[in-house]
Amino acid sequence: MAQRRYLHLNLVANDLNLHQGAQKAEQARGIPDRGAFERLLEYGRFGDEGLFTALFVGDIPGMQGSPAFDGGPAEPITALTAISQHTRHVGLIATASTTFYDPYNLARLLASLDQASDGRAGYNAVTSVVDRFALNYSLDRHLDREARYHRADEFLQVLRGLWDNRSLRPDGDGRLRFHAEPINHRGEHFQVTGPLNIAPSRQQRPLIAQAGGSGAGIAVAATHADMVFTNSSTRASAAAYRETLDKALVEAGRTPGTVPPVPGLIPYLGRTAAEAEEKLRELDSHVDWAAMAPFALGQFGLDIPLGEVSDPFPAHLLPRPEDVEATIKSTFGNYVAIYTFVQERPGVTVGEVVAQAVGRGGATHRKFVGSYDELADDFAAWHEDGSVGGFNLMFAAGAAAIREFIDEVVPRLIDRGIYRSTPFDIPLRERF
Repeated sequence: MAQRRYLHLNLVANDLNLHQGAQKAEQARGIPDRGAFERLLEYGRFGDEGLFTALFVGDIPGMQGSPAFDGGPAEPITALTAISQHTRHVGLIATASTTFYDPYNLARLLASLDQASDGRAGYNAVTSVVDRFALNYSLDRHLDREARYHRADEFLQVLRGLWDNRSLRPDGDGRLRFHAEPINHRGEHFQVTGPLNIAPSRQQRPLIAQAGGSGAGIAVAATHADMVFTNSSTRASAAAYRETLDKALVEAGRTPGTVPPVPGLIPYLGRTAAEAEEKLRELDSHVDWAAMAPFALGQFGLDIPLGEVSDPFPAHLLPRPEDVEATIKSTFGNYVAIYTFVQERPGVTVGEVVAQAVGRGGATHRKFVGSYDELADDFAAWHEDGSVGGFNLMFAAGAAAIREFIDEVVPRLIDRGIYRSTPFDIPLRERF
């Protein structure tokens, strides 16, 4: 009998993706402030309770451009190692830059998280994009896109080699002992002898995730990833991405369909669509959109003059994605998403673009505004298509919105037979 295919839902577990009015909205409702670590543990509890496949913690390795209210986010591996001691089932995916880390050091850190969590660790490999961040890591300037992905490919080769060349196996006396072999890697960017001196967990190595949006990113994902984070805003674009990824998997000698794409989604929910829209309006009322406007395109390194927030957005000045794929700052998929958003909405205002790009949380990922039943219908349609493995959920209104989703939407998904009703008890990598 074929195994039932369930929807994977990952919970983005830091405040990077909050609506920019969320903090003031909490204050207006009398919700007390919570420290950064208390909020992290809160995400962990929600992760287990909501039967999420994994927590995903993004990273900004420097101060510039961080929208987190506490200046963060916390360093993901440290944060998730702490969360691992307060959770039992949810996977723990940490983001770290292949541009700024050393592969041997990162292999040790992630292997330690994997041990601490009993095989629930994952690694989101990113290349980083902000020039000023490079100055924090003994670099004169940031690498260009082609060089970053070339380095990332070799970085992941080293990481996999270190993780794969070790085992726990019984010796002649029947006792388990740790064995590891050197990898003797001599490459363009790294010289690593090995072996790795951290024993494997029950999943052998952490899951590898990658946000493959550009051609170079998709190639790296097809070679190394177990899961891919995407920015598909429609079912048609998700199907097109799946086709592109499957072709890349074949070229990399892997089986098509074995690496699930997982797009991001920011839900704004209510008992009715009208109630959800009113909640969003209330959050919007706490934001100075004019002050936020420079960040909307600045994150992509674009200098396009913007007028008042009520003015039409100058769509004719926005370059086509194919013209800036090699030079665009930030994630290429995020740029494609905001470009598509503008092109599909003739007459869209500056304020609406600012809200989509940065103000309403979750970068440029799809925003869903509707009722609990409407979201369940939406998930069921995407699940039936089979183009995605699930969704990376960002809750822009914080803990109250996560609580609402767990109480109202999760039971509806379980009733439809598209979401697990019991926690995972297998290692993270096997879940995908």
